[in-house]
Amino acid sequence: MKKVLLIFAVVLVLVVMFSCTQISEMLSSKAKVSVVLTSGTEGEGDTTKPQEYSDVSTLGIFRNEAPWIKDIQKLEVKVSKFSYKYSTGPGEGKWATPTSVDQVIDLVSLDSTDISWLTFDIPKGAVIVALAFEVTQATVTINDQSYPVTIPSGKAKIVLKNMNWTINEDGEIALSIDWTRSIIKTGTDSYMLVPRIAYRWRGALKDLWAIEGRITHNGTAPTEPLLIGLYNGTDTTATPLVLKMIPVRREGNFYLGKHKPGEYTVVVWNNLTFTYEGTDVSFNATEATRTTFDHGKTNATTKLNLTY
Repeated sequence: MKKVLLIFAVVLVLVVMFSCTQISEMLSSKAKVSVVLTSGTEGEGDTTKPQEYSDVSTLGIFRNEAPWIKDIQKLEVKVSKFSYKYSTGPGEGKWATPTSVDQVIDLVSLDSTDISWLTFDIPKGAVIVALAFEVTQATVTINDQSYPVTIPSGKAKIVLKNMNWTINEDGEIALSIDWTRSIIKTGTDSYMLVPRIAYRWRGALKDLWAIEGRITHNGTAPTEPLLIGLYNGTDTTATPLVLKMIPVRREGNFYLGKHKPGEYTVVVWNNLTFTYEGTDVSFNATEATRTTFDHGKTNATTKLNLTY
């Protein structure tokens, strides 16, 4: 009898241990993915795929000059109804149930910080193949005056396709919104929003650290808008990892996001002019200064002090 009870006890312990293992595996079978909104145009790379855009034909007579961009104080948009398409095996996969997460974001404020929008769980090993969300409202503030911004019906719902991100760990999807090239002036007080977005998968978050700093001109804050670009290594003929404008009200302070340790180069341009070229806004500028530095070698966060 004692022998039978001993065997039963051993079997019970094994069942409990197996059950705990199963529960542990189930709990760890999900990865948390955060969606982060940031600014700038992130260039091509293994984990970055800029969105392509169709032409906009209603630009009117204001397409030749765009000096008003430097006067933008706020560009507030409402983003909502996020969803993603994923696959756990052969085939194109399926769309997750849309999540209504309405949030008003000032795109100009993204020049100085990232904003976490939402977080969702996805099975480890699944592949994210597309993202979708909506931009439903927009307002621009210029010289303390606010104006409604039209969003073309074909641009309100944004679908980012042809991704191939295998999710094996917690990470972030960074949606980089280039606000300086996303707004078009179509009349004296009329504006149109055509969102220009790039996207990047940030895995191994524990190995990513911020690059930030301040730019001064002759020891004081700049009195003109600046353009700043971050390059991998020393090759500044390549597409920059980050390219963004620093408005005058930022007083030369900049934030370039989180990046892996390594060698990077920062280039700063001044004397900015803005012109329309077709459906795009281009920058003309003069190089003011540049520096190459090691990031994450001695300190996690790199703080740069640049002058010109």
